[in-house]
Amino acid sequence: MPFTQINPYKGTNPRCWVRLRFRAVDGSLHERELVADTGSPCAVILNQTDLGLLLHAAAAGTNSNFGPLTGAWLELNMPELALTNQILSFGSDHVFQAVQLENPDFAGLVGLLFLRLVEYGGDANWFWIRQAGAAP
Repeated sequence: MPFTQINPYKGTNPRCWVRLRFRAVDGSLHERELVADTGSPCAVILNQTDLGLLLHAAAAGTNSNFGPLTGAWLELNMPELALTNQILSFGSDHVFQAVQLENPDFAGLVGLLFLRLVEYGGDANWFWIRQAGAAP
């Protein structure tokens, strides 16, 4: 049976979310709970402090409806999802503040570019992700 991460919706307006693990340059691992937002074209958006902590290499920034986003390459450490690669990510304290209003556990969001790397789904109570191509 393949690994499946199953999370109950949570927040002021119940939101789907995922828990991701990142490896910092010093080898330390850091987990973050991130809102899953299929409307976001960015793979990952964290606050500026987390982005600096987890930064492996700088990347070009971009603009969004939240204003400018700082670009960075972060390393995912999710072998259970076959994701142990660097991923283009962004930093925005405005996005962080918005998700924190929903639930103080949320540290940012993942968008469609991340969600396309996994299989995902849900029902009225739960949101899940698993390795892409894994049999249910």
